[in-house]
Amino acid sequence: MKKTTGELLEMMKKTDDYKTYLSSGAEDIVREPMKSDRALNALVADKGLKKADVIARSGMEVHYAYQVFSGLRVPTRDKVVMLAVGMGLSADETQDLLRISGYAPLYAKAARDNALLFGLTKHLSVIDMNCLLYELGFELLT
Repeated sequence: MKKTTGELLEMMKKTDDYKTYLSSGAEDIVREPMKSDRALNALVADKGLKKADVIARSGMEVHYAYQVFSGLRVPTRDKVVMLAVGMGLSADETQDLLRISGYAPLYAKAARDNALLFGLTKHLSVIDMNCLLYELGFELLT
C-alpha cells in the first residue's frame, strides 16, 4: 500500500534512525526529481481530491489542465497558482508547489505577488483573485 506524504512524515517523526525509517518507507520515496505533473497528482491524491473538481475550481481550460496533469504540458507560474487555488492549498503549500515546479515562490514585496498571496491566505477563488488583480491594475491569472 502506498503511503501518503503525511504518513511518511509521521513515520519520520517516530523513528530515530534514518536507515530504519528508510527500510519501512523506501518504496514510497521517489528518487528522481519531482516535476510539476507528479507533484500535482501527488497533492490531489494526498488531499483526496478529484482532478475534475480541482480543474473546475482552477478556472483553467479543461483540456489544457488535463495535459498539465499528464505531463504533456508544463504549466506557467500563473497556471500553477490557479491549480493551487483549485486544490485549496494554503499560501505555504502553494510556495512549495511553485518551487517544485521550477518557479520562484511568490514574493511578498512584489505588488502582484503580494495580491496573490493575499488571495491565497484568504482562500479567494480564481475569479475573486482576478477581480482583485483587475482593481489593482495587474495582469490577471489566465
